[in-house]
Amino acid sequence: MKVYISSNYRQIDPISRALEVVQNRISLQILRTDYFNIEEQVVPQIIETIERADVVIADISNENPNIYYEVGVSHALGKPVIFVSQTDNFNRFSLLSYRFYQYEIDESGINNLAFRLEKIIGDSKELEYLKPIRKSRHVLDYQEFNHDNNLNRILNLKGASKYYEFEKWIYELLIEIPDFEPQYNEQRSGKEYDFIVWNSNELQELKGLGNPIPIEVKATKRIENNFIHSLISKAISQGFRSFILITTATLSDGNLNLIKNLKEQSGITILVIDFEKLRSISTSKDLVKALIQTYREFFIY
Repeated sequence: MKVYISSNYRQIDPISRALEVVQNRISLQILRTDYFNIEEQVVPQIIETIERADVVIADISNENPNIYYEVGVSHALGKPVIFVSQTDNFNRFSLLSYRFYQYEIDESGINNLAFRLEKIIGDSKELEYLKPIRKSRHVLDYQEFNHDNNLNRILNLKGASKYYEFEKWIYELLIEIPDFEPQYNEQRSGKEYDFIVWNSNELQELKGLGNPIPIEVKATKRIENNFIHSLISKAISQGFRSFILITTATLSDGNLNLIKNLKEQSGITILVIDFEKLRSISTSKDLVKALIQTYREFFIY
């Protein structure tokens, strides 16, 4: 497997260190700009080297313009790109539909990054998903979404595609809500949420959710109580006033009882949009309606 490292670190490169951890388990050939002939034009060498690579790892920690150029070349050549960063700068508009991985610079962080990279590089389906979307692939525009064909289409997908497409659909709805500013795959203190929404909406119910709002999106048939409990505990520890879970599962009586108990114990607003509510959602207005309904139900029951 040929891996091109797009990074402006030269002496101590975290990506190289992470790949060294896994090189005894997977066969890798590292390609990078350090090895270029400075007596020749660099850009043709960059393009030629990326063309030889099977996958590109781009470290955008310092937002170096050269890195973004190499990302553009990689996408133009149809290469899968793994985005990593030491900071939470993952909200660039043109890259919002891609997965990002934040890492710490210490030994534990490098080992965690090594684990993630090994899983991705060793999974051909994951690499295929990380390739840029081509025009030959049909991408539904906003007007094509409706509660029958879009949700059913997503639920009929297999493997990781189901989870990614579900997240993308929810993101498309969130960005259409007035005064909602969703950030995709935001991280706080090293702990991930699918979205962090900066909320300045003046509707009473939405305003009551506080600012910002963590949102978890889960395509699954069943929600375990320990999953709900861990999400709420995490939100409380980080000082959020509310938490939203959007899932394709139907809540069980046990889930509802747990949410009722957590409501009394935590003081945090817990909103769950489950399969029954998702079936009636096709636009951002529908999602707002579902959030308001769920908010009112939370304080009634």
